[in-house]
Amino acid sequence: MIVMDEKYRHLEFLKWLSIALCLKLVLLNIVPFAFYIQQFLFYSALFKSLSYFKGKTLAKNLIFIDIGLLFVNLLPINIVISTWQLVITVIVEIFIILEFGKIVAEIERQYKALQTTSRILTIYQWLVLGVAAGWTFIMNVDYFSMIIFVSIGAILLFIANVRLLFHLQRIRKSIKFTMKSRIPLK
Repeated sequence: MIVMDEKYRHLEFLKWLSIALCLKLVLLNIVPFAFYIQQFLFYSALFKSLSYFKGKTLAKNLIFIDIGLLFVNLLPINIVISTWQLVITVIVEIFIILEFGKIVAEIERQYKALQTTSRILTIYQWLVLGVAAGWTFIMNVDYFSMIIFVSIGAILLFIANVRLLFHLQRIRKSIKFTMKSRIPLK
């Protein structure tokens, strides 16, 4: 039997992880410095989500690495370094999402819920790696092709994040349903 306190922690964990994923969906790259505010809020939501997790994970270290990469972006750098910094940032963010995915998969196992997190994360992982690999080629193409590569990659990442967000919402509903069947919510 899972203690109710633990269920509330899991619900809060999933809520804040969903908020973090929603923040990733908002594209603020066109507004100067709004991207940095978005990333700060994203990292804050991830840290808040981790505060409800009792266990060891590499996610906190990976978030600090990603914050460091964000500060490197503030320095004046050329297009080659900027491109590789973008690719490395995307790869670090996939590792962060995969670490959180391990936690979500464990929560799924505890509640005998949907059991599809590992399949969704495998698809997510290959999609993001494909996009990152595609973005490594953007420094060798003309401007129009570069815009097409970046746009297609951004659309694919957007779709993957939406799919992951819907999956987290279904898990939250499943946990809430188990709570309602035993104890009424406040």
